[in-house]
Amino acid sequence: MQNYKTIANTGSHEKDIKKSRFIAHIAQTFSEAEANDFIQKIREQESGATHNCTAFIVMENVKTERMSDDGEPSGTAGSPILNVLQQQDLLNVTVVVTRYFGGIKLGAGGLIRAYSSTTAEAVKEIGLVENRIQQGYELTIPYHLFDKFNNYAQTEKIQLENKQFAIDVKCEVFLDLDTAEQTEQNIRDLFQNQITLKKTKQSYKQVPIAAN
Repeated sequence: MQNYKTIANTGSHEKDIKKSRFIAHIAQTFSEAEANDFIQKIREQESGATHNCTAFIVMENVKTERMSDDGEPSGTAGSPILNVLQQQDLLNVTVVVTRYFGGIKLGAGGLIRAYSSTTAEAVKEIGLVENRIQQGYELTIPYHLFDKFNNYAQTEKIQLENKQFAIDVKCEVFLDLDTAEQTEQNIRDLFQNQITLKKTKQSYKQVPIAAN
């Protein structure tokens, strides 16, 4: 398991270049089969398009990269799309850039710029997250400490999940592996061991990445 960057959501971005419509469709995909399913879905959705050019990078047991120019001149579509994903160090992402030809030829250089810029703008518009491996904890918090702990959690950017209000407040939090033990100790010290922390599972959690 490793931390990695990926897109925040499934989405699309459209732009017109010399009367041709370019639409970048992007999704998180976690296997080559999922990537191919997404590609097929978009090809069916955009069946009237001139081209549906594709690229993906996924990690199963090994990293797999694929691309297709789908009838565009070799190296002018799939490769520029893939390069955007590689340059931003993204993983588990599939892109289909649809083109509706508008009657004006762009030339090889123009096509490369069109496919790469449409992809890059889509990634920027949708946003990025880092999938981090985090340690889960189940917390039991006395009612009289909950507001104080909630304020602490907001300051430390700790998300409270699955809150349950009974005799005490129970919730789940996930902490980065490299700081989990120190944060656990800080909570024990700050709240004088009145909050119970029980380790649960490790899991990937999505953390937004601020735009440059």
